[in-house]
Formats: sequence, structure tokens, C-alpha cells
Amino acid sequence: MSEAELPPERSAFMRLIGAAQVPAPEGKVWVRLPELRPELLNQLPAAHGGVVMALLDSVMSRACALQPGAPSQTAVTVEMSSRFHRPARGALLAEGWVVHASRSLCSCAAELRDAQGQVVATASGTFKYWLAPTSWNSRE
Repeated sequence: MSEAELPPERSAFMRLIGAAQVPAPEGKVWVRLPELRPELLNQLPAAHGGVVMALLDSVMSRACALQPGAPSQTAVTVEMSSRFHRPARGALLAEGWVVHASRSLCSCAAELRDAQGQVVATASGTFKYWLAPTSWNSRE
């Protein structure tokens, strides 16, 4: 997917932290956070766990929505399990992919890597396709 083909950033929270979807290989979704501003850090300093989990959650939800034949462009988190492997510092790249999808639920996995390519966190989750209108739908 080229930059021109990427949808505009729908998530106000992703815009707030400075993250955006970037082109990824087929079957994957990438969201990049190019800079960890001071307000996104914990006391180590490293990315706050909420920032890490938000990036992982976002790429998995997007992977569901981009599945061929997905019943909706919005998938909401039903459950998510995350694992923190090392402090997340510097630019970060989250990668998400679908493990299994049905007509209503989608299971995904994700990794978060630092600029050196080291895995800093991983996650898995289940998402439900949201069929009701959203605030994003009202702008289309």
C-alpha cells in the first residue's frame, strides 16, 4: 500500500501521540511513532505502557478492518493480552496481522519494534466488527 492509498488517520488518539499508518507488506499493517515526546514517557524514561498498548491495539484493529471481505472498516477490541519485553525507546514501529477472521470476530497478533529492530512488546487480541455507524462514518 503506497502513502497515497493509505486512509486518513481516523483515530484522534493516534493523531494526538503523533502515530500514523505507513505502507506495509500485504497482509500486514504498520503504524509508526517517529518520536517519543516527553509527555509520552514514563520515569525510566521509556514509552509509557499505555502508549505501547495503544500502538499494538491499533495495528491489530486495523488489520481486521483491512481483511478482504471484512464486514466493517471498524473493529473494536474484545480482549487483548500484551507482553513487555524491554523498554520502548526512540522511534517505534508496530506491526499487526490477522490470525483468523470470521463474520463477526477477528483474532490478531502484533509486535512493536524499536529503531534497531528489537522487539520491545508483543500482543494478541480478539476484535469484533462494528456494524453500527461511527463518528468516522458521519464524515464520509
